Amino acid sequence: MSGFAADWLALREPADRRARDVGLMRRASDWLAAAGQGATVVDLGCGTGSTLSAFEACRDEGTPQVRWRLVDNDPALLDAAAERARNLGVDAETRLVDLAVIDDIPLEGARLVTASALFDLASRDFISGLAERIVASGAGLHAALSYDGSTSFRPDHPLDGIVVAGFNRHQLRPKGLGAGASLGPGAARALAGALQAQGYLVELADSPWRLGPQDAALSIAHVDGMATAVAELGVLDPAELEAWRRMRVDSADRSETLVGHLDLLALPG
Repeated sequence: MSGFAADWLALREPADRRARDVGLMRRASDWLAAAGQGATVVDLGCGTGSTLSAFEACRDEGTPQVRWRLVDNDPALLDAAAERARNLGVDAETRLVDLAVIDDIPLEGARLVTASALFDLASRDFISGLAERIVASGAGLHAALSYDGSTSFRPDHPLDGIVVAGFNRHQLRPKGLGAGASLGPGAARALAGALQAQGYLVELADSPWRLGPQDAALSIAHVDGMATAVAELGVLDPAELEAWRRMRVDSADRSETLVGHLDLLALPG
């Protein structure tokens, strides 16, 4: 499975930070604190360390420090995540791992497994297999920012619905995280069901991006990504799709976009 460019991760991080459900993060932090000093968090697809940073910002002063195991398949991203951990004074190790090989994911000793914007890239067999490994380890899971298939724009455009539907269809194409089709917008609920079936207590919370004029650069990148995906499907006349993209780009500094995501917390029952 290929990783994401560091510049894209940096562009989206402020919106991600605002979107994360604070209640679920605090309950995940409480679960870690209950284990005492040195509990291990395994961060899957860690990127440049945004999840670690978000948890550190949420952690109350005086609560036990935890140890992070940062897992990704991109050495450059792992180096960036390790540097961020050092700057925050967090104990962290890095592991270069292909997440598509579930048995290679290093869950040993984990109290909590985390991931952000990852599982909508995963297939059903990957989610089932990882759920089994998490349950066997006795760890909790905090999975943030899984796309839920809902996107709306203000002002609107007659092609918004067709573009969003096409983008959601494209999200189901295989992304390399497990065999077969990706679950895309259905991933968070599929993950919840897989863990509930094995006795875990699962909570879901909305964590939408709320993008305004101050997020114009991210809005433009998001629209460009949607247009590229829809173009691959051939469901719209290229000139019409380009007119939609151009309108969205030109109005990014005076528009609002709502992109739905779900956060999940699953703990042993």
